[in-house]
Amino acid sequence: MADWTAGTVNWEKRDISGSSFREVNARQLSFDDVCLAGTSISNADLRELSLNDVNMTGARITNGNLTNIRIENVQCTGAQFRNIDWPIEGVDANYNPEETYPPVVFENCILRNTQMTQCDLSNLAITDCKITGLTINGINIEELLKQVETRG
Repeated sequence: MADWTAGTVNWEKRDISGSSFREVNARQLSFDDVCLAGTSISNADLRELSLNDVNMTGARITNGNLTNIRIENVQCTGAQFRNIDWPIEGVDANYNPEETYPPVVFENCILRNTQMTQCDLSNLAITDCKITGLTINGINIEELLKQVETRG
C-alpha cells in the first residue's frame, strides 16, 4: 500500500453507476440513501459490516463466513439456507476440535411451513414453541407428545 494514493471522497447526489473498484482500501465507508442494486462484491473483508433498513430481495451470499452474525427483525419469506456447516478441520481458521462453538439461536421466529431436509439436528432443543402440525419423518410430534403425557 506504500505506492497507493490516500484521501477521502465525499460525494453527494452523484451517479457513479458502472464504476469499478479493484485493490482499494475502503475501510469505514458510510452509505446513506444509496441504490446499490446489482452490485457485486467479491473477495472482500466485510467484518463488522452493518446493514440497516436494507432491501436485499434476491441477494446471495456464497462461500461466506458468517460466524457470530446477528440477523434481527427481518422478513425471510422464501429464504433458503443450504449446505450450512460448522468449521472444517484443515480448512477453516475457526475450527475447534472440541466443537465448543456457540449455538445457532432462533428466538421469537415464525418458522411456519419451514422444511428441513437431511439436516443434523443433534442436541436440538425446542422450548416453549407452538408445534401444531410439526412432523419428523412423517410422525406428528404434537400427537406423539400427547400420547406420552397420557401414559404419564
